[in-house]
Amino acid sequence: MVYLPGLKRSVLSVQMPDGSFVEVPYFKLEGGSSSPVVYIHAAQHGVELTGIYTIKLLLDSVLGMNVNGAIILVPVANPLAVRWRRHFYKMELGEPYSSYHPHQMNRLWPGRADGNETERIAYSLYKNLIEQSDYVIDLHCYEQWIAPAALANGWDEVSVKLAEYSLLPFIEVYDKPSVHRGMLSYVATEAGKHSLTIEHSGQRWVFPEQAKLVHRGLMNILRYLTVISGEPVKPKFQLTLGRDPHVDVYAPEGEWIIVTLKTAGEEVEEGEEIAKLLNMNSLEEETVRSPVKGVIYWIGSTRSNIDTRPSEEVQVVLKGEKYRIATIYSLKK
Repeated sequence: MVYLPGLKRSVLSVQMPDGSFVEVPYFKLEGGSSSPVVYIHAAQHGVELTGIYTIKLLLDSVLGMNVNGAIILVPVANPLAVRWRRHFYKMELGEPYSSYHPHQMNRLWPGRADGNETERIAYSLYKNLIEQSDYVIDLHCYEQWIAPAALANGWDEVSVKLAEYSLLPFIEVYDKPSVHRGMLSYVATEAGKHSLTIEHSGQRWVFPEQAKLVHRGLMNILRYLTVISGEPVKPKFQLTLGRDPHVDVYAPEGEWIIVTLKTAGEEVEEGEEIAKLLNMNSLEEETVRSPVKGVIYWIGSTRSNIDTRPSEEVQVVLKGEKYRIATIYSLKK
């Protein structure tokens, strides 16, 4: 990688409660003007790795471009959680995802200078990088059974626009009471910034195609904000989670092994086969078809806590269990 004039690579050195230091590297590409400043980071949670590669792709793309304002990129916002190889630092194996864990970084913003290890990292990022920014984009990852989505704060029209220009098939618009007060998106918005959260599809390893998909959207957002040159593209279609028409597809009574034939985010025709159900005892098959022409939002593993409890992710339907095989959003409005 060639470091061109205007590109700064630096490190935040954050002192821990025991006196040791954790380093958080970041890149800053500065143009000829002081604004707008766009801050993008990934890996608040230690198993959400694809965003790191997305930032690598983004950095490679903007190098050599004329930049209006500045772009700040933090590939690994929470190195302690990544090294711990779980969602949160000090999270126990099988512990459910929770808003109350003391190291759940995305409930601790803007952090504390004298707090625990994670709070101190959040505080350093906020005070040194985020406070100077006009736009804050937070990259996360759903499980691979859930389609990528852009999550906007509904009380900020600009946040909703950023979600639209992400070009992702799904957006979700939150009202203010439903957003935790310690989430970065909430804190940044209340501080007068415009915030967007993006969820890739897939945890625990890097999904390159997801990184390319989100990278495409980020480049489009930078064009929309006139940070880089070029005309932004408007999405051909976009579905709003919880608002647009959708159907849930359930397994019939029985004991089944699910054979998924489609992936989250994939378009399907009405009547198209999306999965097979294999009877555990007789090996007879049941075909599962989409009842609508639409886009799959969720398929296969749909129980709670599939991201932290491997047994919940296993695609076995138990007798007497009302099991949702898929959620599909209709393209016929």
